[in-house]
Amino acid sequence: IVSGFATLDNLDKQDDVVPSNASVSAFNRFRGNIREMHQPKAVGRMVSFKEDKFFDPATKKFYNGIYVSAYVSKGAQDTWEKVLDGTLTGFSIGGVINDAEKCYDEELGKSYQVIKDYDLSELSLVDNPANQLANVVSIQKVNNDAQNGGIIAKADLENLLRG
Repeated sequence: IVSGFATLDNLDKQDDVVPSNASVSAFNRFRGNIREMHQPKAVGRMVSFKEDKFFDPATKKFYNGIYVSAYVSKGAQDTWEKVLDGTLTGFSIGGVINDAEKCYDEELGKSYQVIKDYDLSELSLVDNPANQLANVVSIQKVNNDAQNGGIIAKADLENLLRG
């Protein structure tokens, strides 16, 4: 089981802001497919999601988002290995935007898009998420108590592999 934030309402690297109310609605309609790097191959299923808050120490701000737990299938051992070795460190959403508003931030001197409604078609484990805060927070081996704090805790993965 891989857990972390799938999306948050901060300004991401693609100049999008996805409010958590839009994400709650999209995740409620989501089929639960988990992919690797947005490729058209399922590697697992979403187990659960919840609305949650995240404190970003860099900006000293709280952001609202969707925290997910995803099961990586036994048939996707290569994906699981990439999660364990730190290659796949984040989550990324993919879908169709139904409603968005263009905005301009005077302080930043740039335009951005607020996504008000979208259909979520997939959730991917990725190496470089568009939302810089959408990171893997924990890794848990099923039927085993071994856990890793992901990129946040920098725990020893060797024990997880032996378990």
